Amino acid sequence: MVEKRETGFRFGKYKLDVVESLGSVEYGGRTYRLVRVRTSDGKIYLSLRLYNGSGRFIKQFLFEPEVREKLAEILL
Repeated sequence: MVEKRETGFRFGKYKLDVVESLGSVEYGGRTYRLVRVRTSDGKIYLSLRLYNGSGRFIKQFLFEPEVREKLAEILL
């Protein structure tokens, strides 16, 4: 289900709550932020979020904290 809202699109019926901001990187006018989020059912994920030059949220990639190091190996 995709629902158009005043603040943008919300995918699905569950929202994420930001628990903690872990850092950010700016590159080419965009900002990448890593945050810890909690789903409505209480599960914790890490979210790598992309914001455009105006600070508007574009996309995010959610993943379980346990795979963080393995993902870093792939990236490096």
